[in-house]
Parts: sequence; C-alpha cells; structure tokens
Amino acid sequence: MVCSSCPNTSPKSALLTQQLNALFEKWNQNTPGGVLTVAQNGQIIYNKAFGMADLEHDIPNTTNTIFESGSVAKQFTAAAILLLVLDKKLSLEDDVRKYLPELPNYGQKITIDHLLHHTSGLRDWGAIATISGWERGKRVYTQADALDIICRQKSLNFPPGDQFSYSNSNYNLLAILVERVSKESFAEFTRKRIFKLMEMHHTSWRDNYRSVVKNRAIAYTKSGNNYLATMPFENAHGNGGLLTTTTDLIRWTRNFRTLQLKGAAFTKLQVQCGKLNNGLAIAYAGGFFIRNYTDVLEFSHGGYTAGYRAWLAYYPNQDISVAYLSNDGNVSPEKMGAQIAEIVLDKKLETPIGKTIPLGRSVLQPHTGRYKNLRNDELFELELKEEKLRLKSGQVLHATAPNIFHWGANRMIFTKDLQQVTVYTGNGDSATYERKMPFLPAANELPPYLGTYRSTEAETSLLIELHNGSLRTFVKPAGYFLLTPIYKDAFITTNNSLLQFTRNKKGAVTGFTMSVARARGVWFEKG
Repeated sequence: MVCSSCPNTSPKSALLTQQLNALFEKWNQNTPGGVLTVAQNGQIIYNKAFGMADLEHDIPNTTNTIFESGSVAKQFTAAAILLLVLDKKLSLEDDVRKYLPELPNYGQKITIDHLLHHTSGLRDWGAIATISGWERGKRVYTQADALDIICRQKSLNFPPGDQFSYSNSNYNLLAILVERVSKESFAEFTRKRIFKLMEMHHTSWRDNYRSVVKNRAIAYTKSGNNYLATMPFENAHGNGGLLTTTTDLIRWTRNFRTLQLKGAAFTKLQVQCGKLNNGLAIAYAGGFFIRNYTDVLEFSHGGYTAGYRAWLAYYPNQDISVAYLSNDGNVSPEKMGAQIAEIVLDKKLETPIGKTIPLGRSVLQPHTGRYKNLRNDELFELELKEEKLRLKSGQVLHATAPNIFHWGANRMIFTKDLQQVTVYTGNGDSATYERKMPFLPAANELPPYLGTYRSTEAETSLLIELHNGSLRTFVKPAGYFLLTPIYKDAFITTNNSLLQFTRNKKGAVTGFTMSVARARGVWFEKG
C-alpha cells in the first residue's frame, strides 16, 4: 500500500502529493480542516489529515477522525432499499403507501423508484420547516417529526415522475420503509448488511445526536474572524446523518470492483439512472449522480450538514476513488472535489458544449430579466455584468449561438422573441420559462395584501403589514422580511421566498402560495 506519509515512489507521485497538499495549505492548528483519501486500483495513494478536529481542546484531525457526511449518506440508504429488492421483500414499482399508509393519497401513485431518484414530487420537509420559521438547526427534529411534516402536505411539487427535484423527504421515507419491511432498526439493518460486510468499522448513523462518538470532529463555520461550533442536533436520518471516515468510504467504493454486496445484480441496480415520464433519463442513480465529462465518467455526491462537508467520487474507467470529509463549513465540497479530481486524473473536468462565440452588449441585453417556470413557481433572473450574461447567482453563461447559452452541463435555448426560454439541466431534466414583466404597485394598491395568513401545511401564520411604504412579513421566530414586488400579485422576500397572491371573482385577496427551494405552492389562507 502506498500513502502520502510513505516515501514517494516516483516523481509523478511526489508531484501528486505536492499538488494535493497545496489545496489544504490554509488549514492549520488554528482552523478546522479535514481528511482526504485517494485510492487507485484498490491501493491508497494519498491519505492525509489537515487542521483541527476540536479547536476548544487543541485536538488535531487525523486520518481516523470521524466526520458527518451529509447527503453522501443517501447512497447507503439507497443500498439498503436495493438489498431488500434483491431479497424480493419489495419492488421498486411498489406504491410507497403500501408501506407508509399515513402518506396522503395525492391521486397519483408514488413508487419507491420515485423516492430513490428524487422524482416523487414530495416537498422537502426541511424547506417546510424553514417556512414555519424553525429551519433545521434551530430545533431538534426526529424521524417522527419529518414524517409528520411530510404527511401534512396537501399537494406535491409536481406529478410523480414528471421532474427531478432533490428532496430529503424521499430518503427519510426510504429509511423508515427499510425499518418497516425488515422489522429491524435502520441502523441495525445497515450495520449487518452493509457496514460489517464492507469492513466499515468506524461507520454508524447519527440517530441520537446526544450519543458520544469517539474521535468525532466538531464542525465549525466562520463568522468574521472567528469560528463558531455548528453541530447538527437532530435525529432525522437516512437523508443524511452518516458518521464515517474517509477510509471507510474508500472501502465502500471498492464494491464497484469486488461486487461483495449481492454481486453484479446489486451494482446494476445501483448505477441505474432514473427516468421521467417523458422517457428522458436523469443523472441521479442509487444515491449519487452519474456525470459524463470529456473522457471521464464520474459517480459522485456532495454532502452538507451543519458545519460538516463531504465529497465522495468514483471514476470507474480509471478505478480511482476520492473521499473527502471536512469540519469546515465554509468549504464547497463540489468545488473541492473538482479540484482534487483534476489533480488526480491529470485532466480538466469539462462538459463538451461546442464552440463558444462572443456576443456584444446589444445582443446580450435583451436576454436579461426575470423568468418563471411554466410548471411551477420556480424563478431565475439574468443580468448583464462586466459585459457578460450571468445568472443572478453569479454563473457566467457562454453562448454557442445568439440564443443558445451554456453553463456547466446546463443549456438554455431562447425563443426568437425572447419571451420564453427552455432550460435543459445536467440532471437530464428540462423546463420552459416565460418572461415576467416588472410590477411596481402604487401605494393605494398595497392595503389589500395586508392581514394575517395561516397555513396548516407549515403549521404557522404570517402577518403582512406596511412599513415605510413597503410590505413586510413577520415570521416567528425568524423575524421580519421585506416583500419586493416582481410581477402582478407576486412578491419575493428578503429570504428568497416567493409569495403569489390569489384573488376571488370580486378581486379580493384570499390568500397566497409560498414557494421556496424544494417546496412549491404551500398554501396560506387569509384570516
């Protein structure tokens, strides 16, 4: 076995070590950090820890330090489901209400396959908790709490199978489903059927956040010049909550070669990407994304929980595994994962988009504005900044034709009149958006929006009032948020919630729907 602490066996391996070390040079005895482990052909070629596991007690990270892996955990929840499929205890085409009868009947069948591939349309329970004012991290949430929130929702984000929309609700339900079918706790089932077999001896679930976990790093985020401890204190799991080490994760990726877990039948199911109702394949498989870059195939997933960050990737053509775990919440695992991969693979991870062309301001300016999804309340905004067309979030769009633009693996195609644009995502989904004209209501048009609104789905009420000539809402316990008009009867809040008001036949405001990331159309009725 070769590792970073051993003598370098070649100039190439020495350069690899030097380049990887440079990625983490900012981490030291005064900062949190992380661990990176890289393996090729089953042999570890890099394994090194950086920064501190516990700043309060001056304990450094080591290659045996345990971190929480965020949504990297989803592939283990998926694996538990696939094992039950191969045990013939369930089918991916089963209606989930067969096992979870408390889930509302939405008039359309939601299958286990829909949960597995994030095509169920179920709203993300954490997004609903945010609407209520109690976002994750502000109070303790259990599996029972997550299930209760999911079951309160009277409608879906979209019809099952119509779209891909990442939702943690899917994987909380899958973990509960495993328990009901196996008659064992989720933790015990995965320990016996996965972790023990794969020799992942340092891996467990955070199903009781108060449990003492030896060698666990404390998670942090930076505020100004100081680090603050930012730990998850919830018991909901399956969507996340996996405690593990980088070497345990590397052992897990070996199954793509060794086929220890139920042989080739398991792996075949694991790498099977989901399909939409229109027949299009999406990029999400058994708890991870499958990406095709130029000359590189990647199985990967990132993870975010409180101040923990994670990245796990496997490159089957090169038989290279990358496991990265961190207790520094200010790091982007996807960005770090791409940097690591480009060093290890010795090539850029690029999505072929064709030849780009330069376009001047007079061509780009008419594309700017706000666009709304025809199927739901999802919005995006384009702006011209530094002579480049950009998403409001900052991504630069690259033109391959006057009305065709790319960013990463995504593509947007405008109609000739620029009133609509179809976006094709790297996940294999597509959606059409229409341009929305700006809306600036007069002062006498604001009073009809005032009042108290109640939602049984979010179990909260919102007060909308006038303040210095503008609308604002008060959310307990989060505080006040200003409402900015964006199109007729629609406002966006300072915390990026979209409120779309409804009126009766007489024109009186009766309520609004609130949409946030991963939860669309939550109804609030005017009281």
